[in-house]
Amino acid sequence: MKKVILGEKKKNVKYDFRETCFGIIFKNDKFYLTEKHGELSLVGGGVEVGENHFETLKREAIEEAGLQVLEINDFVTIDCFWHTIDNREMESLANFYLVKVSDEILEATENVSNLVILDEKELLKRLSLPYQKKAIELYLQER
Repeated sequence: MKKVILGEKKKNVKYDFRETCFGIIFKNDKFYLTEKHGELSLVGGGVEVGENHFETLKREAIEEAGLQVLEINDFVTIDCFWHTIDNREMESLANFYLVKVSDEILEATENVSNLVILDEKELLKRLSLPYQKKAIELYLQER
């Protein structure tokens, strides 16, 4: 999987670290995402202990959006150094995959987020996390 570094790692700065996996789900000319507490995100989340990336994506897709994953293909890893809204220095190692899902949408197993389906223009306006925005930009360039 290709790797992109976003931002600059500053010397003598302690970064909080989180590894995540996200699916770029593009179906019928629309992107499938989740919204939680007003924040829009690609479907995915943190890798739990003992999980591989595919297990993370399958679990997050059903928990957050009621989506059944059918196929997962490598896309890009983005190592992002950024400053969070709550004033922390963060390193996010975000792994992005191209994901195909079934047509059937089930009820999400965790009712903490909502499935959102957007076109390209609306998605680019509303996506706020820098590494997710970069992944979508790369996807659109290669599509």
